[in-house]
Amino acid sequence: MQTGNNPGSFSRPLPESRNGVASFSSMNRPGTRFRKTLYAIALLSGGWEEAIAQITPAALPVSKHEHGKASSERKSPSSVPHKAKADDSLPGSVEQLLVHGHRPTASTDGTGTYTVRAVSTTRMLLRPEDVPQSISVLSTQQMKDQNLFTVDNALKQVAGVNVNLYGDGTAGFTSRGFQLAAQYDGSPATGGLQLGQQFDLSIYDRIEVLRGPDGVLQGSSAPGGSVNFVHKRPTETFQGNASFSAGSWNNYHATVDLGGPIGNSKIVSARLVMSGTDRDFFYKNAYDRRWTIYGVTDIHIDRRTTLTVSVTSQSNDTTRYMGLPRLAGTGADLNLPRNTYIGSDWNKSQVPTTEVMGQIERRFGMGWVGRITGRHRTADTNLQYSYINAYTASARTANYVAARSIYGETNDGVDGYLTGPLHLLNRTHTLMIGANYNRYVYEGGGASVNSRTNATLAGLPIGDYSAISNTILPSIKSRSWEPTEQWGVYGQGRFQLMPSIFLTLGGRISGYVQKSRDLVPGAVTETSINQQGILTPYAALVYHVLPHITLYASYTDTFSPQSAYGADGRQLDPVRGGQLEGGMKGALFNQMLSFTMAGYKIVQRNDAIANSDLDPTCGPSHAETCYVAAGKTRSQGAEVEVIGRPLPGWDINASYTYNDNRIVDNGTPTSAGLAYAANSPHHLWKLWTHYRIEPYRGAQKNVWSIGGGINAQSGTFGSNRLVTQPGYITASAQVGYQWNRYLALTMNLNNISNTRYYQRLGNFYYYNYYGEPRNFMFTLRSNF
Repeated sequence: MQTGNNPGSFSRPLPESRNGVASFSSMNRPGTRFRKTLYAIALLSGGWEEAIAQITPAALPVSKHEHGKASSERKSPSSVPHKAKADDSLPGSVEQLLVHGHRPTASTDGTGTYTVRAVSTTRMLLRPEDVPQSISVLSTQQMKDQNLFTVDNALKQVAGVNVNLYGDGTAGFTSRGFQLAAQYDGSPATGGLQLGQQFDLSIYDRIEVLRGPDGVLQGSSAPGGSVNFVHKRPTETFQGNASFSAGSWNNYHATVDLGGPIGNSKIVSARLVMSGTDRDFFYKNAYDRRWTIYGVTDIHIDRRTTLTVSVTSQSNDTTRYMGLPRLAGTGADLNLPRNTYIGSDWNKSQVPTTEVMGQIERRFGMGWVGRITGRHRTADTNLQYSYINAYTASARTANYVAARSIYGETNDGVDGYLTGPLHLLNRTHTLMIGANYNRYVYEGGGASVNSRTNATLAGLPIGDYSAISNTILPSIKSRSWEPTEQWGVYGQGRFQLMPSIFLTLGGRISGYVQKSRDLVPGAVTETSINQQGILTPYAALVYHVLPHITLYASYTDTFSPQSAYGADGRQLDPVRGGQLEGGMKGALFNQMLSFTMAGYKIVQRNDAIANSDLDPTCGPSHAETCYVAAGKTRSQGAEVEVIGRPLPGWDINASYTYNDNRIVDNGTPTSAGLAYAANSPHHLWKLWTHYRIEPYRGAQKNVWSIGGGINAQSGTFGSNRLVTQPGYITASAQVGYQWNRYLALTMNLNNISNTRYYQRLGNFYYYNYYGEPRNFMFTLRSNF
């Protein structure tokens, strides 16, 4: 803690009233309670001038001498200690961020804390308290502290996010009752997150999660929000690190990360990250083997222009496990042992994935920056697996399905934007305009056989993994080609109406086309969706109560095209998801600790409902079911989040989420008022905290550290409403020791109480997955 007469010192004595500033005694007068509150908040947010300003009577302005003294203290670098200078060197406004073009202001790599100085999801590089929506950032340091190697484990730590596993390294991700969409370095992707293999976390600098509709930048998406995966970039000086982890159930993970300039000119810099996983699971007959390699190069064409090119490749060999059954008819828990595996010994998922990205950034001067990002990702999926579709609990036998799928996915995208300040009417505003295009192509097919078509799949014991031969797998005869294209032009303006009030207005115009064709001779390509000129509006107001404390309100919108037709012969309008959100944000303790308190309401409307009053005379064939765009869903709730460093060495990420999502109208009167989303608890608590016990400030040798956390939630139901479980809580702990700046060892213990729970619920026969029992992991890290 700072001491003395430094402007940022918490120990500086209060000025006396004779200097024109109220003392504590004067603050106790009637009518000063609000000033005292602002004074306390200003102290926490880290500025004595701000605190003094809140208690200075308007009729008693500070004298010219005092004003001059304060000004000289603010401007003189020598009057600020080294630590404060490091903090203050970060740009203090959007304009400064744009002018300096500092990537480290948003980067968390190498900061050693959970503190977030800025977010890049908005394209404007805003401080978190200036973003009028709920947004969370998972930093590199928290990923290291908790030994987070996979995207699903990482997003389990983010406020308000629910993770639904699919038993082969893939998962579904939701927030506020709706699916999340993916972005990569700000470039939106179609189908990049849900049910897709994700890269190892070692290649990412941070993960930014925006909750609520992101239709302006994302385009077509559900109103759950977006997840922006921000890649690591080359470093200005050579640095490297490596880690090796070993844990329960033969769980091994290793990473090597090297980066720095190539040659002495520093015109070209590069970074290489390699990681590998070799693990079994707590349930039998299952494993995951995967390797990831990531290379990125920055080429500084001139002092204002940087070209970045990266390549990522990953291969995996993973057991595909479809989960456990529940009691048919009631959904009751069968209390099977947690190590139970149901499937065959040839179940597998192999998805080699390659991604190439390119980005060029130009700083034009006067604070204006332009950036174009392009990406090309391919994934070739080969799945073969067996699962059950009927179960006899008394005999522990089941009827099986054997299935296989082979398909390829290609995702191409480009996003370009220009942003910068505009000085008008003695105010500084910020403008941003851009466009993006995305093309996703699925090509492949699948086939399955069940006990009704092959009697050898009936009445098999669930514990015999070799009971079914893979020779029973059917050949794939039906394949299809399904391209999806969307484009959009977007823009936003952040206007400074008053020194402390900012109005943001924006929107997007989009087009969306989806086609399909069976891959057989003579097949005709059919257009299932073609909707153009879709408008997505955006509006927000931010009021700075103090320089780092804001109140905000926003309206955001998104859309999802649908293929159903109405009685008028036209396709139904897209499903719309609009959100109203308001709350308070701030940055305390010299802007090292951020907090958010928010309330929101989402209404999704225009869902297709079958019109039973009409004969099937709709669609291009005039023989399809007719629909009306009358469905409606409502989701509302509140969130509280605290993240950052309140004291030296102490980091924390804590959140509480309340969500109530309900069906308003889905065409079935008995469904009205029921909860809408499966595996979406009403109450969700997440906490992780970590403390370095330094023998002295800045110590690099003989440093112990401790950490711990809890994850808790209320009861949920699965894809079948009869499949339920009550709320549960799990706790974790960590202890670490750092020998010197080059070598450290940590030990993590998860699910300390060995709580038995389901991390995901499904239906009567599959997609019910136990959470991990008590487990440990040791990690050795080295910096060089």
